[in-house]
Amino acid sequence: MKTINRSFAWSILGLFLSVHAISPRAAAQAKPRQIVLKGARLIDGTGRPAIESSVIVLEGDHVVAAGKAGTVSIPKDAEVRDVSGKTIMPALINLHGHLGLSSNGADNVAGNYTQENVLKQLNKYLSYGVATVTSLGQDEDEIYKIRDAQHAGTLGGARLYTAGRGFLEYTGKTYPNDHRYRPQTPDEARADVRELAPHHPDFLKMWVDDGLGHGVKIKPEVYQAIIDEAHKQHIRVFAHEFYLNDAKALLATGLDGFAHSIRDQPVDQDVMQTMKARGVFLIPTLVRDEVLFAYADNLKWLDDPFFQAGYDPAAIAFVRSPQNVEKGRKDPDIAKYRAGLEMAKKNLKTLSDAGVKIAFGTDSGIPTRFPGYFEHRELQLMVEAGLTPMQAIVAATGTNAEILGGAKTFGTLQPGRRADFLVLDANPLDDIHNTEKLAAVWQSGKIVPSVSAITMSGN
Repeated sequence: MKTINRSFAWSILGLFLSVHAISPRAAAQAKPRQIVLKGARLIDGTGRPAIESSVIVLEGDHVVAAGKAGTVSIPKDAEVRDVSGKTIMPALINLHGHLGLSSNGADNVAGNYTQENVLKQLNKYLSYGVATVTSLGQDEDEIYKIRDAQHAGTLGGARLYTAGRGFLEYTGKTYPNDHRYRPQTPDEARADVRELAPHHPDFLKMWVDDGLGHGVKIKPEVYQAIIDEAHKQHIRVFAHEFYLNDAKALLATGLDGFAHSIRDQPVDQDVMQTMKARGVFLIPTLVRDEVLFAYADNLKWLDDPFFQAGYDPAAIAFVRSPQNVEKGRKDPDIAKYRAGLEMAKKNLKTLSDAGVKIAFGTDSGIPTRFPGYFEHRELQLMVEAGLTPMQAIVAATGTNAEILGGAKTFGTLQPGRRADFLVLDANPLDDIHNTEKLAAVWQSGKIVPSVSAITMSGN
């Protein structure tokens, strides 16, 4: 692969992103000229078969019509663009990410949580084709100002949802300026939820885990109070969990969604039936489990041009450094991490086959968990686990939009939905790695700067 000077390229890209970030409301007062994309293969995010030789009509920030050529009228005076040979699919939606914890993808120091850094990461997600991001539980109150400014149209980047400050008891590794709630009693838990509620978080996140025995797990009576009070405040609750028994207890208490896979043992019929009956979803986060041990293996995707094009060489050098590799190899839990990923894959396939709602997320944004690229890697791991490429894509688009309450406004390429989509040079239904063949990213009916803009070849 040949690349242009990366620091220069990213400075130019940053200029374009900053312009984009302050002007998404600059829509023309007059009715915008319609744009027609014709000839591409269309994957619309609903799970319906792909449409060969499609016609997509855009007007302003949304889709007017989409379908097979000959069934969709091409409006008079529209700008027609021939995209024959390409594949178009909805932009990705990450239902489990984090913001503001690292400045370059790998560092972990105090002071990273700033509006500038959060916006930089939202734009990084967008440059990789992730148009919507859910930040799950490690935000500071600054996040609400950023979200409100986005809603008002004065800030751009990937569309933001947030759980605000999360809840946990676990006393293992934390991060600088960790503001999560740590209630010790049911009354404290209810008071904390009532303090959070006026910020109108999009949901609530809690950790029910002991870090493989290295920490203290939140007490059942405390998380029961969190769920009960959150529901009284009309807030849905997602949980970080690991163990099957905890998953069962959380389901019995009314949990709305699992933020990670169950990784200690196979799911049983009771869990499958309960999740399906109540519509409780699973976010597998397989790449999160892979990265716990994979840097020790000098994994192949560190050489992926699509990965390398988007990140600070210093961050890549850090994860590849002999010191970091050796640290991973000496981790006493590395065998448990490997086993956890394999169990997560098996349980994902089992739950999917049982008809349980499968969502999509990565836990990216934590230091050394790279935003944007990890979403493409997660798709690959989901397919490795036995899902079809179409099932993985639907989880990352239409299903996630539904969970976020946006099924009628974004996430699929149907009339009335936002025109957030990827233009690919190859078909991801043939090989899920082809989501990396990124030709262009569109958000709200406009092309935005993407990682493909600084990649000369190899993709």
